[in-house]
Amino acid sequence: MKCDKHTMLLYAVTDRAWVGEQTLYQQVESALKGGATCVQLREKQLGDADFLQEAIQIHALCQQYGVPLFINDNVEVALQCHAEGIHVGRTICPPHRCASAWVTA
Repeated sequence: MKCDKHTMLLYAVTDRAWVGEQTLYQQVESALKGGATCVQLREKQLGDADFLQEAIQIHALCQQYGVPLFINDNVEVALQCHAEGIHVGRTICPPHRCASAWVTA
């Protein structure tokens, strides 16, 4: 899947604190139905195993809509769930190190 300026028109970033009565999956699906063109899965509280399971489910959902998934700050989860990209903060993983891991995978 190629990411270009059309992919970035409506960029949805998840936040478990805002899901209300819906599950995160339902919130993402609502965003996709509403026209989100890109999804960033951001999880600060889950362990890697739970984050990976969630990422696999959300990635499958995004693929149904033809929308790329970016994983926040976890290169291993991004690689294992076959996400289209990763969003990294400089304090979590220096961009050059993340890019190196991404390219060699």
